[in-house]
Amino acid sequence: MNKKVFLSLNNANFSVGKKNLLKEISLVIHQSDKIALVGKNGVGKSTLINILGSKKIIDSGEFWLCPDLRVGVLDQKIKIESPLNIEEYLVEQSKKKIFFLEHNIERVIREVKLEKKKTVNNLSGGEKRKLALAELLLSKPDLILLDEPTNHLDIESISWLENFLTKDFKGSFLIISHNRSFLKNVTNKVFWMDRGYIKVSSKGFENFENWKNRLIEQEKRELKNTKQFLDDELEWLNRGVKARRKRNEKRKENVISLKSSYKEANSQFLKSISKVKLPDSSFEVTESPNILINFINVHKRFIQEKKETLILKDFSFKLMRGNKIGIIGKNGSGKSTFLNLASGRIAPNQGNIKIKKKVSFSFFDQSGEQFNDDKSVKRNLIPGGGDYIEIANKKIHICGYLKNYLFDPKDIERNISTLSGGERNRLLLAKILAAPKEILILDEPTNDLDIETIDLLIDFINNHKGSALISSHDLDFLEKTCQFFFIFEGSGEIKLSNKPNFSPSKVGNMNKTNLNITGQIKKKLKPVSNEKKISKILKKIEIKECEINEMTLKLQSLHNFDRKDSNYNQIIENIKNAQFELDLLEKEWIEIEESSIEND
Repeated sequence: MNKKVFLSLNNANFSVGKKNLLKEISLVIHQSDKIALVGKNGVGKSTLINILGSKKIIDSGEFWLCPDLRVGVLDQKIKIESPLNIEEYLVEQSKKKIFFLEHNIERVIREVKLEKKKTVNNLSGGEKRKLALAELLLSKPDLILLDEPTNHLDIESISWLENFLTKDFKGSFLIISHNRSFLKNVTNKVFWMDRGYIKVSSKGFENFENWKNRLIEQEKRELKNTKQFLDDELEWLNRGVKARRKRNEKRKENVISLKSSYKEANSQFLKSISKVKLPDSSFEVTESPNILINFINVHKRFIQEKKETLILKDFSFKLMRGNKIGIIGKNGSGKSTFLNLASGRIAPNQGNIKIKKKVSFSFFDQSGEQFNDDKSVKRNLIPGGGDYIEIANKKIHICGYLKNYLFDPKDIERNISTLSGGERNRLLLAKILAAPKEILILDEPTNDLDIETIDLLIDFINNHKGSALISSHDLDFLEKTCQFFFIFEGSGEIKLSNKPNFSPSKVGNMNKTNLNITGQIKKKLKPVSNEKKISKILKKIEIKECEINEMTLKLQSLHNFDRKDSNYNQIIENIKNAQFELDLLEKEWIEIEESSIEND
């Protein structure tokens, strides 16, 4: 049985300036299609969504939309401002839209887990995204176009969205997302945008990498065959054949034309498979002590709309050099506040945070404070002027450096305000990694980045010799970069885990290895003298440090650092587990030392 056609594009073209984003594109979206729209940053994915959502008009070709089809669009950037509370705002919106289901407002607010009396202007980025989703769902669309819907959403909200799209929603949708596990769970088809064209896979995102690699290999073989034929023809041409003059003139023209087209096709192919090249992590590693940040009985709270929220309660922790810590929790639980406390941007209400002298930070956040939107790419990276940027004590031309981040030389004069979300984040990476600092503070670093760039960022973090605090909703990314995780439960409680794969609603049922930093360690201490306790723990710490050192030396002895190698992966896993156990021992030691001081 043929499925109903919702919309179609036929031989569609669209350009921005001199850049052809769509080249003779033809596609069809049917009822029940669940489509992942993927491709590198800057290829035109958001532009295509705007065309399908009737926000942009194609330059040529045909665009057909089924009559009476209701299309809902969730933009990449959410711009919702209102002095009303959430419930009042949605009621107000219902008066403007024909199909808006006003009687379902309270149910949808409850499903997306928003506080209906909270003022819209006071919502966080994640809360505004959930409000935009609520508004979209209440309009009862047949087709939903979602541009990075998981950005700023917490893990629980992403899980709800997955469940809604796979079980409750009966229409079709097309999604742009960098979140691999999310795309694997919800899609049954892939549109791959590449060099202005769209290639379609009918097997969903789970099969995407294998399918894409087969197409790349096929194109590589075709180009190789073309090159061999061209070389043969050029050899003939160089021999200066004069017989059958008219026929040879035509053949000569064909060779020249083929040479030009091959050069262009090969150049475009190489660009399409090129990846961001991240520099080596380079900063001056100071001598001991290895403690970079020391939280001592820290309390932090803030008041919003006359309501007090407790972020940290009696929190103690030492960030050691080399620690890579994932920060997980619901929106509003205090993840960004914690990062600001750790970096010294804000102060605690009680307790103390000691940051090692001369330690420096690299910040990656979504605030945009690190860029001046009115200035060019070049002037943002080299504010003092000139054409050269310093990388690891070497001066490199700005065009050559940005080429590593997939920017064309002409892009350096573009204003920051004209960049897409993905291009902006790639530029922020370029700025940070030109001179990476000892501590990386990364707040949702994967937002708007393409999947290939995320993979390279994972490699960079793993090779970084300093420490990192990473807040993200992307569990796949966190699991590949962090040794252990702080789980923000709300009301100031934080739990420690060596695994990020948990259900937020069941976090209290984690296994016994996941200790509550602020309380449970004290309960596990035996009733013996503090001196004996400290002596025993210090011996355990010494043994554990020796184990880690031995495993590190063993890792360094391997000739091939291949993440697919079983020996390499086993050693890495053993080091992670040993480091996790060492951190727990050090926290226990700190608790006893502080207890001794209080008793004295």
